[in-house]
Amino acid sequence: MKKEYLFIFIAGLFLLAYVLEAVVNPLNLNLATPYDYLSPALLARYPFTTAIILIRAFAIFATPIWLFSFLSGNHSLKGVVLLLVAGLAQLYAIQEIATGAQVIPLEWSLSLSLAGLGLLLPSVLQLLIGLAKKTKQKLSPAKLSPPAPEEN
Repeated sequence: MKKEYLFIFIAGLFLLAYVLEAVVNPLNLNLATPYDYLSPALLARYPFTTAIILIRAFAIFATPIWLFSFLSGNHSLKGVVLLLVAGLAQLYAIQEIATGAQVIPLEWSLSLSLAGLGLLLPSVLQLLIGLAKKTKQKLSPAKLSPPAPEEN
């Protein structure tokens, strides 16, 4: 898939979540953590909002992966950056919900939390690919120049 199409897809997901969110009232829940929303009772009670959260979470998840598609190599660095982004998204969502700061809407906090969970998988995969490439470089014989012809 071309990168331009992926950009349009991600932008379309953000736009779709925005349009759908205009139809429903904002969530007004007291959650201890973002993961409390994943209980079956709340998912069944707010299915439309859950769909909005999942759409936005997928768009947030796909954005750094799309940005990293422009960089070749450096798998270890990509893995570390994705791990940092995932961790910061988790920490921000937890702090936002635990303190009740309401800097961003609850739906965005829940989307950040889900996207951060999702980004753990590509970060681990990038780290493993980087480790495998480094190991292959260390174990493969060094490319030597061809032997010089012997003089008689």
